[in-house]
Amino acid sequence: MNKKNRIEWSLFLLRFGVFIVMFAWTLDKFIQPDHATHIYEKFYFIGGLAPVIMMAIGIAELLVILAFVLGLWKRFTYGFVMIVHGVSTFSSWKQYTTDINLLFFAAWPMLAACVTLYLLRDLDVKFTLKKP
Repeated sequence: MNKKNRIEWSLFLLRFGVFIVMFAWTLDKFIQPDHATHIYEKFYFIGGLAPVIMMAIGIAELLVILAFVLGLWKRFTYGFVMIVHGVSTFSSWKQYTTDINLLFFAAWPMLAACVTLYLLRDLDVKFTLKKP
């Protein structure tokens, strides 16, 4: 396998892995809107979101992450995923410092993957609908 092919496969695997996590978070908004509302209150300090609002957020998020996994509008979709995951990672600071939860530390390599995908988005062409 040549260098270009290895890079393309690596970036695709990062994109697909990040998509899987983002998809699970999005599904939570539909399957357990009360749980998603609790997450928004605890980590983002946004309270009082009705289930219908959480589902609307879920629909918007689903559209963006589907475009992301398909490699569409990379500056926007890859940037959105990177920022959303970055906010999620940094808003969990208590889980890294005082209420230590080792599972939360998995957010850091995923954030590194999101930044890598954003920076190398023009090289991420395997299984995308829009080639650069």
